[in-house]
Amino acid sequence: MFAIFFEKTTLKSYFTSSIICFVTVFFIHFCKNKGTLNLELIPKTIFFWILFLGIIWVIGYLENKNSVNNFRAIHLLSFPLVYLFFPHGKEVVFIKVFIGILLIIGKYSFSRIFIEKKSYMRLFDLSFVISLLILYNGIFFLFLIIPISVLFSQKYRDSKHLVSLATPLIAVPVIFRIFQKFFLDKTTSIFDFYYSVNTWKIEENLYYSEVFWFTAIFIAIIASLLFRPKRYEKNSSQDRQEGFLYMTFWLYISIIIGYFSLHKGDVKWFLSFIPVAYFFGIFLDKIKLNNIKNIVIYLLFITAVIFKLIENQII
Repeated sequence: MFAIFFEKTTLKSYFTSSIICFVTVFFIHFCKNKGTLNLELIPKTIFFWILFLGIIWVIGYLENKNSVNNFRAIHLLSFPLVYLFFPHGKEVVFIKVFIGILLIIGKYSFSRIFIEKKSYMRLFDLSFVISLLILYNGIFFLFLIIPISVLFSQKYRDSKHLVSLATPLIAVPVIFRIFQKFFLDKTTSIFDFYYSVNTWKIEENLYYSEVFWFTAIFIAIIASLLFRPKRYEKNSSQDRQEGFLYMTFWLYISIIIGYFSLHKGDVKWFLSFIPVAYFFGIFLDKIKLNNIKNIVIYLLFITAVIFKLIENQII
């Protein structure tokens, strides 16, 4: 049943995904509320449902602006499915949502470098995004490998691209320091001002959730290794290959940051959610027989639901 709705990206697939996202978000909040139904669930569910859909639609919009991309209709299902696997904490901090959106924009900019004439402008955009990420957490300097790798190509090895890469890396920290000096306390960072919602009176014990999440990460890693677009395959343009490479890099960096606790704040696996959902969708998309795909989807949903109910001591 599910496989039919997500064979093509249509209004029907978006509508079905919206319904599944709503049910998924409501279920997570129901579990956090220890299986109790009350009016508090309604506004929180609606708020997080809109936020969740917004992120998915931003990804879909940016991806489909490319003539060839890695986003498929099945991703409209993989995101709410992976959301059930995710080790949810007490709250969501909006600065982390902003970081996720920046990385999505970075992926779009990186892909566009290889299909636009003014490629240096997209390299500038990518460098600017990474500069902001580094201000938030220095470990994001690892993402500089991506724009630097562009300069290894003979086509982009010129002064224009070099300036586009270097300018944000120099200007953004300088502007930030000036802003911090005149408008903020010296010990305060602009990223310290964050708003969080969804605070629940629960004891955070995410050990078993993380073990469950490692299963999803493992599937994503396998998909990133086995299903990389090849140059000889049909519809495998360079921007699609590079976009896949960007998501692979994002996945591996997020695992390193999460495993070694190099993150800032709570919810250490938040950075890994989007790439895991991304590759989860590719994994499902590679199952050609709809009957088998449906069985896999049903089993994953049922397993995740039962685990969440047990984890939150509802059953």
